[in-house]
Amino acid sequence: MEASPSIKILAVDDDSFMRQLIARCLPEPDFIVTPCPNAMEAMAIFKEKHFDLLILDIMMPGISGLQLRSLIRQENSTIPIMLLTAKVDDAEGSLLKEISSDKNTYYQNKKFTKSELQSLVKSIMGRVWQAKQEKDYFIEMENDISLAGEIQKHMFPHWWTLDGGIQFCHYFRPYMKITGDMISHFKLEEGVFLEIIGDISGHGIQSALTMAAVESSISNYIRKTLLSDIQPHHILNHLQAFMEDISTEKYMTCLVAIVDFNVNMMTYQLAGHQAPIIFSPSQNKTIPTKDFKTGSLPVALLKGTVYNESDTGTIQLPDDAIIFLYTDGLGDIRDDTGENAGEDLLQQLISSISHEGLRPSTNFKIVDIYFKAGYTNINDDITLTAISKHTLPPGNYDFSISPSVDEIDKFVQKANSLVFEQTHDEILAGKVEILFSEFLNNIAIHGLGQRNAKRPIISVHIEFHEEDIMIVVCDQGKAWDMQLGETSNTLTDNFFSDLKNRRLEFHGRGLHLLKSISKSITRSRYADTLNETIFLINYK
Repeated sequence: MEASPSIKILAVDDDSFMRQLIARCLPEPDFIVTPCPNAMEAMAIFKEKHFDLLILDIMMPGISGLQLRSLIRQENSTIPIMLLTAKVDDAEGSLLKEISSDKNTYYQNKKFTKSELQSLVKSIMGRVWQAKQEKDYFIEMENDISLAGEIQKHMFPHWWTLDGGIQFCHYFRPYMKITGDMISHFKLEEGVFLEIIGDISGHGIQSALTMAAVESSISNYIRKTLLSDIQPHHILNHLQAFMEDISTEKYMTCLVAIVDFNVNMMTYQLAGHQAPIIFSPSQNKTIPTKDFKTGSLPVALLKGTVYNESDTGTIQLPDDAIIFLYTDGLGDIRDDTGENAGEDLLQQLISSISHEGLRPSTNFKIVDIYFKAGYTNINDDITLTAISKHTLPPGNYDFSISPSVDEIDKFVQKANSLVFEQTHDEILAGKVEILFSEFLNNIAIHGLGQRNAKRPIISVHIEFHEEDIMIVVCDQGKAWDMQLGETSNTLTDNFFSDLKNRRLEFHGRGLHLLKSISKSITRSRYADTLNETIFLINYK
Protein backbone atom coordinates (compact mmCIF):
# COMPACT_ATOMS: atom_id res chain seq x y z
CA MET A 1 0.00 0.00 0.00
CA GLU A 2 1.38 3.39 -1.04
CA ALA A 3 2.15 5.88 1.73
CA SER A 4 0.21 9.14 1.66
CA PRO A 5 2.23 11.98 0.11
CA SER A 6 3.72 14.56 2.44
CA ILE A 7 1.70 17.75 2.81
CA LYS A 8 3.89 20.64 1.66
CA ILE A 9 3.24 23.78 3.70
CA LEU A 10 4.55 27.35 3.46
CA ALA A 11 4.33 28.93 6.96
CA VAL A 12 4.67 32.74 7.04
CA ASP A 13 5.02 34.52 10.41
CA ASP A 14 7.28 37.36 11.54
CA ASP A 15 7.63 35.64 14.97
CA SER A 16 10.46 33.06 14.84
CA PHE A 17 8.96 31.23 17.83
CA MET A 18 5.67 30.71 15.95
CA ARG A 19 7.55 29.47 12.89
CA GLN A 20 9.41 26.91 15.01
CA LEU A 21 6.19 25.93 16.80
CA ILE A 22 4.35 25.28 13.52
CA ALA A 23 7.28 23.19 12.23
CA ARG A 24 7.39 21.10 15.44
CA CYS A 25 3.62 20.58 15.47
CA LEU A 26 3.73 19.45 11.83
CA PRO A 27 6.75 17.11 11.68
CA GLU A 28 8.07 15.12 8.73
CA PRO A 29 7.40 12.80 6.99
CA ASP A 30 3.65 13.55 7.09
CA PHE A 31 4.33 17.27 6.70
CA ILE A 32 7.08 19.32 5.10
CA VAL A 33 7.05 22.87 6.44
CA THR A 34 8.95 25.71 4.76
CA PRO A 35 9.16 28.63 7.27
CA CYS A 36 9.27 32.24 6.05
CA PRO A 37 9.54 35.52 8.05
CA ASN A 38 7.70 37.98 5.78
CA ALA A 39 5.35 38.40 2.84
CA MET A 40 7.93 39.48 0.25
CA GLU A 41 10.09 36.39 0.75
CA ALA A 42 6.95 34.27 0.87
CA MET A 43 5.83 35.47 -2.57
CA ALA A 44 9.23 34.71 -4.08
CA ILE A 45 9.29 31.19 -2.59
CA PHE A 46 5.64 30.57 -3.57
CA LYS A 47 6.37 31.35 -7.22
CA GLU A 48 9.34 28.94 -7.27
CA LYS A 49 7.97 25.91 -5.40
CA HIS A 50 4.79 23.87 -5.16
CA PHE A 51 2.81 23.94 -1.91
CA ASP A 52 -0.38 22.22 -0.81
CA LEU A 53 -1.28 24.68 1.96
CA LEU A 54 -0.28 28.14 3.20
CA ILE A 55 -0.32 29.14 6.89
CA LEU A 56 -0.25 32.93 7.25
CA ASP A 57 -0.05 35.14 10.33
CA ILE A 58 -2.60 37.93 9.99
CA MET A 59 -0.73 40.57 12.05
CA MET A 60 2.62 41.03 10.30
CA PRO A 61 4.51 44.34 9.80
CA GLY A 62 4.49 45.73 6.29
CA ILE A 63 2.29 43.41 4.25
CA SER A 64 -0.27 41.72 6.49
CA GLY A 65 -1.51 38.17 6.15
CA LEU A 66 -4.77 39.33 4.55
CA GLN A 67 -2.86 41.47 2.05
CA LEU A 68 -0.56 38.56 1.30
CA ARG A 69 -3.62 36.41 0.66
CA SER A 70 -4.77 38.90 -1.97
CA LEU A 71 -1.35 38.71 -3.67
CA ILE A 72 -1.44 34.92 -3.54
CA ARG A 73 -4.89 34.87 -5.13
CA GLN A 74 -3.53 36.72 -8.15
CA GLU A 75 -1.27 33.71 -8.72
CA ASN A 76 -3.49 30.89 -7.48
CA SER A 77 -7.22 31.19 -6.79
CA THR A 78 -7.77 27.80 -5.15
CA ILE A 79 -4.82 26.86 -2.90
CA PRO A 80 -6.10 26.55 0.69
CA ILE A 81 -4.90 29.19 3.14
CA MET A 82 -5.01 28.97 6.95
CA LEU A 83 -4.94 32.31 8.72
CA LEU A 84 -3.48 32.40 12.26
CA THR A 85 -4.18 35.22 14.68
CA ALA A 86 -4.33 36.08 18.37
CA LYS A 87 -6.38 39.16 17.55
CA VAL A 88 -9.80 39.48 19.20
CA ASP A 89 -12.59 40.22 16.73
CA ASP A 90 -14.88 43.23 17.18
CA ALA A 91 -18.59 43.09 18.01
CA GLU A 92 -19.56 43.19 14.33
CA GLY A 93 -17.37 40.21 13.48
CA SER A 94 -15.43 42.23 10.90
CA LEU A 95 -12.35 39.99 11.04
CA LEU A 96 -14.37 36.81 10.61
CA LYS A 97 -16.25 38.33 7.66
CA GLU A 98 -12.98 39.30 5.98
CA ILE A 99 -11.49 35.87 6.54
CA SER A 100 -14.60 34.04 5.26
CA SER A 101 -14.89 36.23 2.13
CA ASP A 102 -12.56 33.70 0.47
CA LYS A 103 -14.08 30.21 0.25
CA ASN A 104 -10.66 28.53 0.38
CA THR A 105 -9.52 30.32 3.55
CA TYR A 106 -9.64 28.74 7.02
CA TYR A 107 -9.12 30.26 10.50
CA GLN A 108 -7.12 29.03 13.51
CA ASN A 109 -6.46 30.86 16.77
CA LYS A 110 -2.81 30.90 17.75
CA LYS A 111 -3.65 29.12 21.01
CA PHE A 112 -3.62 25.72 19.31
CA THR A 113 -2.28 22.36 20.40
CA LYS A 114 -0.26 20.00 18.22
CA SER A 115 -3.20 17.65 17.74
CA GLU A 116 -5.57 20.53 16.93
CA LEU A 117 -3.28 21.94 14.25
CA GLN A 118 -2.62 18.52 12.70
CA SER A 119 -6.32 17.71 12.74
CA LEU A 120 -7.23 21.00 11.01
CA VAL A 121 -4.51 20.61 8.35
CA LYS A 122 -5.56 17.02 7.59
CA SER A 123 -9.21 18.06 7.47
CA ILE A 124 -8.47 20.87 5.04
CA MET A 125 -6.35 18.65 2.78
CA GLY A 126 -8.97 15.90 2.93
CA ARG A 127 -11.53 18.31 1.52
CA VAL A 128 -9.08 19.50 -1.13
CA TRP A 129 -8.18 15.97 -2.24
CA GLN A 130 -11.82 14.90 -2.25
CA ALA A 131 -12.74 17.93 -4.37
CA LYS A 132 -9.89 17.10 -6.76
CA GLN A 133 -11.02 13.49 -7.05
CA GLU A 134 -14.58 14.63 -7.78
CA LYS A 135 -13.31 17.13 -10.34
CA ASP A 136 -11.11 14.50 -12.01
CA TYR A 137 -14.04 12.10 -12.04
CA PHE A 138 -16.33 14.63 -13.70
CA ILE A 139 -13.62 15.57 -16.21
CA GLU A 140 -13.20 11.89 -17.05
CA MET A 141 -16.97 11.52 -17.34
CA GLU A 142 -17.17 14.57 -19.62
CA ASN A 143 -14.41 13.10 -21.78
CA ASP A 144 -16.27 9.79 -21.92
CA ILE A 145 -19.49 11.57 -22.88
CA SER A 146 -17.66 13.55 -25.56
CA LEU A 147 -16.24 10.31 -26.94
CA ALA A 148 -19.71 8.74 -26.84
CA GLY A 149 -21.03 11.75 -28.76
CA GLU A 150 -18.37 11.27 -31.45
CA ILE A 151 -19.24 7.57 -31.67
CA GLN A 152 -22.94 8.45 -31.98
CA LYS A 153 -22.15 10.68 -34.96
CA HIS A 154 -20.96 7.56 -36.74
CA MET A 155 -24.26 5.85 -35.94
CA PHE A 156 -26.16 8.63 -37.72
CA PRO A 157 -26.23 8.74 -41.52
CA HIS A 158 -23.93 11.14 -43.36
CA TRP A 159 -25.28 14.68 -43.51
CA TRP A 160 -25.76 14.25 -47.27
CA THR A 161 -25.72 11.03 -49.28
CA LEU A 162 -26.73 9.83 -52.72
CA ASP A 163 -27.99 6.30 -53.24
CA GLY A 164 -28.76 5.71 -56.88
CA GLY A 165 -31.40 8.26 -57.78
CA ILE A 166 -32.30 9.10 -54.15
CA GLN A 167 -30.72 11.72 -51.91
CA PHE A 168 -30.75 11.94 -48.12
CA CYS A 169 -30.00 15.06 -46.06
CA HIS A 170 -29.58 14.90 -42.29
CA TYR A 171 -29.16 17.45 -39.52
CA PHE A 172 -28.92 16.51 -35.86
CA ARG A 173 -27.87 18.41 -32.77
CA PRO A 174 -27.83 16.83 -29.32
CA TYR A 175 -29.26 18.78 -26.40
CA MET A 176 -26.22 17.64 -24.47
CA LYS A 177 -23.17 16.06 -26.07
CA ILE A 178 -25.09 12.83 -26.63
CA THR A 179 -28.54 12.29 -28.05
CA GLY A 180 -31.55 10.06 -27.55
CA ASP A 181 -32.77 10.71 -31.09
CA MET A 182 -32.22 8.16 -33.84
CA ILE A 183 -32.57 8.11 -37.60
CA SER A 184 -31.93 5.00 -39.65
CA HIS A 185 -32.49 4.13 -43.26
CA PHE A 186 -32.12 0.79 -44.98
CA LYS A 187 -32.20 0.08 -48.69
CA LEU A 188 -34.64 -2.82 -49.12
CA GLU A 189 -34.35 -2.96 -52.90
CA GLU A 190 -33.67 -0.55 -55.75
CA GLY A 191 -35.71 2.59 -55.11
CA VAL A 192 -37.29 1.21 -51.91
CA PHE A 193 -36.11 2.39 -48.49
CA LEU A 194 -37.07 1.75 -44.89
CA GLU A 195 -36.96 4.94 -42.81
CA ILE A 196 -37.13 4.91 -39.00
CA ILE A 197 -36.98 8.02 -36.84
CA GLY A 198 -37.31 7.81 -33.07
CA ASP A 199 -37.04 9.93 -29.95
CA ILE A 200 -36.15 8.20 -26.68
CA SER A 201 -37.75 9.89 -23.66
CA GLY A 202 -35.54 12.04 -21.45
CA HIS A 203 -31.99 13.17 -22.03
CA GLY A 204 -28.45 12.19 -21.21
CA ILE A 205 -26.60 8.93 -20.83
CA GLN A 206 -29.60 6.63 -20.28
CA SER A 207 -31.41 7.92 -23.36
CA ALA A 208 -28.26 7.69 -25.46
CA LEU A 209 -27.53 4.11 -24.34
CA THR A 210 -31.12 3.11 -25.03
CA MET A 211 -30.89 4.69 -28.47
CA ALA A 212 -27.72 2.73 -29.24
CA ALA A 213 -29.35 -0.52 -28.12
CA VAL A 214 -32.45 0.19 -30.22
CA GLU A 215 -30.30 0.98 -33.29
CA SER A 216 -28.45 -2.32 -32.90
CA SER A 217 -31.69 -4.22 -32.40
CA ILE A 218 -33.23 -2.75 -35.56
CA SER A 219 -30.14 -3.60 -37.64
CA ASN A 220 -30.19 -7.19 -36.40
CA TYR A 221 -33.91 -7.49 -37.07
CA ILE A 222 -33.63 -6.17 -40.64
CA ARG A 223 -30.68 -8.43 -41.38
CA LYS A 224 -32.55 -11.56 -40.23
CA THR A 225 -35.98 -10.78 -41.69
CA LEU A 226 -37.29 -11.54 -45.17
CA LEU A 227 -38.01 -8.40 -47.19
CA SER A 228 -41.64 -9.45 -47.60
CA ASP A 229 -42.04 -9.52 -43.80
CA ILE A 230 -40.64 -6.05 -43.19
CA GLN A 231 -43.73 -4.02 -42.39
CA PRO A 232 -44.11 -0.97 -40.11
CA HIS A 233 -46.27 -2.75 -37.51
CA HIS A 234 -43.90 -5.74 -37.36
CA ILE A 235 -40.95 -3.42 -36.66
CA LEU A 236 -42.88 -1.56 -33.95
CA ASN A 237 -43.89 -4.84 -32.29
CA HIS A 238 -40.24 -5.96 -32.39
CA LEU A 239 -39.17 -2.68 -30.73
CA GLN A 240 -41.92 -2.99 -28.10
CA ALA A 241 -40.73 -6.50 -27.17
CA PHE A 242 -37.08 -5.42 -27.19
CA MET A 243 -37.60 -2.42 -24.90
CA GLU A 244 -39.72 -4.51 -22.52
CA ASP A 245 -37.00 -7.17 -22.53
CA ILE A 246 -34.22 -4.76 -21.53
CA SER A 247 -36.46 -3.49 -18.70
CA THR A 248 -35.83 0.14 -19.49
CA GLU A 249 -38.05 2.81 -17.98
CA LYS A 250 -37.67 4.72 -21.21
CA TYR A 251 -40.22 4.88 -23.99
CA MET A 252 -39.84 6.03 -27.58
CA THR A 253 -41.95 7.95 -30.04
CA CYS A 254 -41.35 6.47 -33.46
CA LEU A 255 -42.23 6.73 -37.14
CA VAL A 256 -41.59 3.72 -39.37
CA ALA A 257 -42.04 4.23 -43.11
CA ILE A 258 -41.35 2.22 -46.25
CA VAL A 259 -40.86 4.61 -49.14
CA ASP A 260 -41.15 3.14 -52.64
CA PHE A 261 -39.91 5.74 -55.09
CA ASN A 262 -40.65 3.39 -57.99
CA VAL A 263 -44.38 3.91 -57.54
CA ASN A 264 -44.22 7.07 -55.39
CA MET A 265 -45.88 5.42 -52.39
CA MET A 266 -45.14 5.67 -48.67
CA THR A 267 -46.44 3.06 -46.21
CA TYR A 268 -46.05 4.17 -42.61
CA GLN A 269 -47.15 3.85 -39.01
CA LEU A 270 -46.84 6.44 -36.25
CA ALA A 271 -46.19 5.46 -32.63
CA GLY A 272 -46.82 8.72 -30.81
CA HIS A 273 -44.58 10.56 -33.29
CA GLN A 274 -45.11 13.61 -35.46
CA ALA A 275 -46.39 12.99 -38.98
CA PRO A 276 -43.85 13.74 -41.72
CA ILE A 277 -44.03 16.93 -43.73
CA ILE A 278 -44.21 16.11 -47.43
CA PHE A 279 -43.59 19.05 -49.74
CA SER A 280 -43.93 19.28 -53.52
CA PRO A 281 -41.80 22.09 -55.03
CA SER A 282 -43.72 21.99 -58.35
CA GLN A 283 -47.08 22.33 -56.57
CA ASN A 284 -45.61 24.56 -53.82
CA LYS A 285 -47.67 22.84 -51.14
CA THR A 286 -47.47 20.21 -48.43
CA ILE A 287 -49.72 17.21 -47.86
CA PRO A 288 -52.12 18.21 -45.02
CA THR A 289 -51.45 16.63 -41.61
CA LYS A 290 -55.08 15.43 -41.46
CA ASP A 291 -54.32 13.04 -44.33
CA PHE A 292 -52.07 10.95 -42.04
CA LYS A 293 -53.35 8.25 -39.73
CA THR A 294 -52.89 9.04 -36.04
CA GLY A 295 -51.29 5.72 -35.19
CA SER A 296 -50.84 4.28 -31.71
CA LEU A 297 -49.00 4.81 -28.42
CA PRO A 298 -45.24 5.43 -28.13
CA VAL A 299 -43.16 2.27 -28.00
CA ALA A 300 -42.86 0.83 -24.44
CA LEU A 301 -45.02 3.56 -22.90
CA LEU A 302 -47.50 0.86 -21.88
CA LYS A 303 -46.45 -2.74 -21.35
CA GLY A 304 -48.11 -5.22 -23.70
CA THR A 305 -48.93 -2.69 -26.44
CA VAL A 306 -49.55 -4.38 -29.79
CA TYR A 307 -49.23 -2.54 -33.09
CA ASN A 308 -51.73 -3.64 -35.73
CA GLU A 309 -51.65 -3.51 -39.50
CA SER A 310 -54.94 -1.59 -39.39
CA ASP A 311 -53.04 1.43 -38.00
CA THR A 312 -50.72 1.47 -41.01
CA GLY A 313 -51.37 4.23 -43.52
CA THR A 314 -50.38 4.88 -47.12
CA ILE A 315 -49.71 8.17 -48.86
CA GLN A 316 -49.39 8.71 -52.60
CA LEU A 317 -46.37 10.92 -53.14
CA PRO A 318 -45.93 13.62 -55.77
CA ASP A 319 -43.10 12.71 -58.12
CA ASP A 320 -40.95 15.55 -56.78
CA ALA A 321 -41.90 14.96 -53.13
CA ILE A 322 -39.45 15.93 -50.39
CA ILE A 323 -40.17 13.91 -47.25
CA PHE A 324 -39.15 15.69 -44.03
CA LEU A 325 -38.90 13.56 -40.87
CA TYR A 326 -38.16 15.25 -37.55
CA THR A 327 -38.26 14.96 -33.78
CA ASP A 328 -40.05 17.43 -31.50
CA GLY A 329 -36.81 19.22 -30.56
CA LEU A 330 -37.32 21.82 -33.29
CA GLY A 331 -40.79 22.76 -32.08
CA ASP A 332 -39.55 22.95 -28.48
CA ILE A 333 -36.87 25.58 -29.17
CA ARG A 334 -37.71 28.78 -27.27
CA ASP A 335 -36.85 32.42 -27.68
CA ASP A 336 -35.82 34.70 -24.82
CA THR A 337 -39.48 35.32 -23.91
CA GLY A 338 -40.08 31.59 -23.48
CA GLU A 339 -42.20 31.27 -26.60
CA ASN A 340 -41.99 27.95 -28.47
CA ALA A 341 -41.14 27.94 -32.15
CA GLY A 342 -43.96 25.47 -32.85
CA GLU A 343 -44.45 23.28 -35.90
CA ASP A 344 -46.11 25.93 -38.08
CA LEU A 345 -42.78 27.71 -38.47
CA LEU A 346 -41.18 24.52 -39.78
CA GLN A 347 -43.91 24.15 -42.40
CA GLN A 348 -43.38 27.76 -43.51
CA LEU A 349 -39.60 27.41 -43.72
CA ILE A 350 -39.80 24.17 -45.68
CA SER A 351 -42.08 25.84 -48.23
CA SER A 352 -39.85 28.91 -48.61
CA ILE A 353 -36.46 27.19 -48.65
CA SER A 354 -37.29 24.00 -50.60
CA HIS A 355 -39.13 25.55 -53.55
CA GLU A 356 -36.23 24.68 -55.88
CA GLY A 357 -35.89 21.15 -54.52
CA LEU A 358 -33.78 19.46 -51.87
CA ARG A 359 -30.18 20.66 -51.60
CA PRO A 360 -27.35 19.50 -49.32
CA SER A 361 -27.72 22.71 -47.32
CA THR A 362 -31.54 22.71 -47.04
CA ASN A 363 -31.89 21.33 -43.49
CA PHE A 364 -29.05 23.49 -42.21
CA LYS A 365 -30.64 26.63 -43.68
CA ILE A 366 -33.94 25.78 -42.02
CA VAL A 367 -32.36 25.36 -38.57
CA ASP A 368 -30.20 28.45 -39.11
CA ILE A 369 -33.31 30.60 -39.55
CA TYR A 370 -34.64 29.33 -36.21
CA PHE A 371 -31.44 30.50 -34.53
CA LYS A 372 -31.35 33.85 -36.34
CA ALA A 373 -35.00 34.45 -35.49
CA GLY A 374 -34.06 34.27 -31.81
CA TYR A 375 -35.03 30.66 -31.10
CA THR A 376 -31.77 29.75 -29.40
CA ASN A 377 -32.86 28.16 -26.10
CA ILE A 378 -32.61 24.47 -26.95
CA ASN A 379 -34.38 22.10 -24.55
CA ASP A 380 -34.25 18.82 -26.47
CA ASP A 381 -32.30 16.92 -29.10
CA ILE A 382 -32.95 18.13 -32.64
CA THR A 383 -33.13 15.83 -35.65
CA LEU A 384 -34.28 16.85 -39.12
CA THR A 385 -33.90 14.55 -42.11
CA ALA A 386 -35.12 14.92 -45.69
CA ILE A 387 -35.43 12.44 -48.55
CA SER A 388 -36.24 12.95 -52.20
CA LYS A 389 -35.52 11.75 -55.69
CA HIS A 390 -32.30 13.23 -56.98
CA THR A 391 -33.15 14.76 -60.33
CA LEU A 392 -31.01 17.45 -61.93
CA PRO A 393 -31.72 19.59 -65.00
CA PRO A 394 -29.28 19.42 -67.93
CA GLY A 395 -25.94 21.06 -67.20
CA ASN A 396 -26.17 20.34 -63.43
CA TYR A 397 -23.95 17.83 -61.64
CA ASP A 398 -23.58 16.72 -57.99
CA PHE A 399 -20.63 14.97 -56.39
CA SER A 400 -19.82 13.58 -52.95
CA ILE A 401 -16.09 13.58 -52.15
CA SER A 402 -14.09 12.05 -49.31
CA PRO A 403 -11.58 14.68 -48.10
CA SER A 404 -8.42 12.67 -48.71
CA VAL A 405 -5.59 13.75 -51.00
CA ASP A 406 -6.14 10.82 -53.36
CA GLU A 407 -9.91 11.28 -53.61
CA ILE A 408 -9.58 15.03 -54.13
CA ASP A 409 -7.00 14.47 -56.89
CA LYS A 410 -9.34 12.02 -58.62
CA PHE A 411 -12.23 14.48 -58.43
CA VAL A 412 -10.08 17.38 -59.67
CA GLN A 413 -9.25 15.42 -62.82
CA LYS A 414 -12.89 14.47 -63.26
CA ALA A 415 -13.94 18.12 -62.92
CA ASN A 416 -11.34 19.17 -65.50
CA SER A 417 -12.71 16.65 -68.01
CA LEU A 418 -16.33 17.64 -67.28
CA VAL A 419 -15.68 21.37 -67.83
CA PHE A 420 -13.77 20.68 -71.05
CA GLU A 421 -16.57 18.41 -72.34
CA GLN A 422 -19.18 21.09 -71.61
CA THR A 423 -17.28 24.17 -72.80
CA HIS A 424 -14.44 22.91 -75.05
CA ASP A 425 -12.30 25.52 -73.30
CA GLU A 426 -9.01 24.07 -72.11
CA ILE A 427 -7.99 27.21 -70.22
CA LEU A 428 -11.31 27.35 -68.36
CA ALA A 429 -11.01 23.66 -67.50
CA GLY A 430 -7.54 24.36 -66.12
CA LYS A 431 -8.82 27.23 -63.99
CA VAL A 432 -11.54 25.05 -62.49
CA GLU A 433 -8.97 22.33 -61.81
CA ILE A 434 -6.76 24.81 -59.94
CA LEU A 435 -9.73 26.18 -57.99
CA PHE A 436 -10.87 22.74 -56.85
CA SER A 437 -7.36 21.55 -56.05
CA GLU A 438 -6.62 24.59 -53.90
CA PHE A 439 -9.98 24.95 -52.18
CA LEU A 440 -10.82 21.29 -51.51
CA ASN A 441 -7.35 20.58 -50.11
CA ASN A 442 -7.77 23.66 -47.93
CA ILE A 443 -11.02 22.23 -46.55
CA ALA A 444 -9.42 18.84 -45.92
CA ILE A 445 -6.31 20.25 -44.22
CA HIS A 446 -7.58 23.36 -42.44
CA GLY A 447 -11.36 23.01 -42.23
CA LEU A 448 -11.64 19.32 -41.36
CA GLY A 449 -8.22 19.07 -39.74
CA GLN A 450 -7.25 16.00 -41.78
CA ARG A 451 -9.89 13.93 -40.01
CA ASN A 452 -10.46 10.33 -41.01
CA ALA A 453 -11.57 10.51 -44.63
CA LYS A 454 -13.98 7.60 -44.22
CA ARG A 455 -16.52 9.75 -42.36
CA PRO A 456 -16.52 13.43 -43.43
CA ILE A 457 -17.62 14.33 -46.94
CA ILE A 458 -17.56 17.41 -49.14
CA SER A 459 -20.46 17.99 -51.50
CA VAL A 460 -19.88 19.76 -54.82
CA HIS A 461 -22.52 21.07 -57.20
CA ILE A 462 -21.50 22.30 -60.66
CA GLU A 463 -23.95 24.26 -62.79
CA PHE A 464 -23.20 25.42 -66.33
CA HIS A 465 -24.89 28.69 -67.36
CA GLU A 466 -24.74 30.60 -70.63
CA GLU A 467 -21.99 32.96 -69.47
CA ASP A 468 -20.51 31.39 -66.38
CA ILE A 469 -20.12 28.31 -64.22
CA MET A 470 -21.55 28.21 -60.71
CA ILE A 471 -19.80 25.95 -58.22
CA VAL A 472 -21.32 25.27 -54.79
CA VAL A 473 -19.15 23.53 -52.18
CA CYS A 474 -20.57 22.40 -48.83
CA ASP A 475 -18.56 21.01 -45.93
CA GLN A 476 -18.81 20.58 -42.17
CA GLY A 477 -15.35 21.90 -41.43
CA LYS A 478 -14.63 24.61 -38.92
CA ALA A 479 -15.56 28.22 -39.57
CA TRP A 480 -12.88 30.53 -40.92
CA ASP A 481 -13.14 34.00 -42.38
CA MET A 482 -12.10 34.08 -46.03
CA GLN A 483 -11.67 37.89 -45.98
CA LEU A 484 -13.22 37.97 -49.43
CA GLY A 485 -13.59 41.66 -50.04
CA GLU A 486 -14.51 42.35 -53.68
CA THR A 487 -13.37 39.67 -56.11
CA SER A 488 -11.89 40.75 -59.40
CA ASN A 489 -9.38 39.56 -61.96
CA THR A 490 -7.40 42.78 -61.41
CA LEU A 491 -6.96 41.88 -57.72
CA THR A 492 -6.72 45.56 -56.80
CA ASP A 493 -10.25 46.35 -55.66
CA ASN A 494 -9.61 45.94 -51.97
CA PHE A 495 -5.97 46.28 -50.92
CA PHE A 496 -6.47 45.29 -47.29
CA SER A 497 -8.55 42.21 -48.15
CA ASP A 498 -5.90 41.10 -50.65
CA LEU A 499 -3.18 41.61 -48.06
CA LYS A 500 -5.00 39.41 -45.55
CA ASN A 501 -5.59 36.77 -48.19
CA ARG A 502 -1.91 36.71 -49.12
CA ARG A 503 -1.04 36.15 -45.48
CA LEU A 504 -3.46 33.22 -45.45
CA GLU A 505 -1.66 31.73 -48.45
CA PHE A 506 1.29 30.93 -46.22
CA HIS A 507 -1.05 28.52 -44.42
CA GLY A 508 -1.96 26.78 -47.69
CA ARG A 509 -5.22 28.65 -48.22
CA GLY A 510 -4.37 30.41 -51.48
CA LEU A 511 -7.40 32.71 -51.38
CA HIS A 512 -5.63 35.29 -53.47
CA LEU A 513 -5.41 32.68 -56.23
CA LEU A 514 -9.09 31.74 -55.88
CA LYS A 515 -10.06 35.39 -56.25
CA SER A 516 -8.06 35.72 -59.44
CA ILE A 517 -10.00 32.82 -60.99
CA SER A 518 -13.51 33.71 -59.80
CA LYS A 519 -15.85 36.51 -60.78
CA SER A 520 -17.33 36.31 -57.28
CA ILE A 521 -17.07 34.22 -54.14
CA THR A 522 -19.67 34.10 -51.40
CA ARG A 523 -19.35 32.05 -48.24
CA SER A 524 -22.05 31.32 -45.66
CA ARG A 525 -22.23 29.20 -42.52
CA TYR A 526 -25.54 27.68 -41.51
CA ALA A 527 -26.54 26.54 -38.00
CA ASP A 528 -22.87 26.94 -37.02
CA THR A 529 -22.32 23.57 -38.68
CA LEU A 530 -22.28 23.72 -42.48
CA ASN A 531 -20.14 25.94 -44.70
CA GLU A 532 -21.49 26.76 -48.16
CA THR A 533 -19.12 28.47 -50.60
CA ILE A 534 -20.33 29.62 -54.02
CA PHE A 535 -17.94 30.46 -56.85
CA LEU A 536 -18.93 32.10 -60.14
CA ILE A 537 -16.42 31.73 -62.97
CA ASN A 538 -16.81 33.56 -66.29
CA TYR A 539 -16.25 31.65 -69.51
CA LYS A 540 -14.17 34.54 -70.82
